[in-house]
Amino acid sequence: MKVLGLLVAVLFFVLAILSWTGTFQSALLFGHSAMHNYKHTILYAVLGVLALLWVRFQGSDATPSR
Repeated sequence: MKVLGLLVAVLFFVLAILSWTGTFQSALLFGHSAMHNYKHTILYAVLGVLALLWVRFQGSDATPSR
């Protein structure tokens, strides 16, 4: 599960960077105006941080629980 969480975090951070630079405009996919705003950038960055927190709170598979 840690690998999945890291992949999701990397994906969201890449989407945040692409949205910030204007390369990826998710609003255009849904038929909205092409005006550049930073709401999606902030959303993708927050989701990336939450994915990293998910990885952090996963239990360690190598050590037995006490």
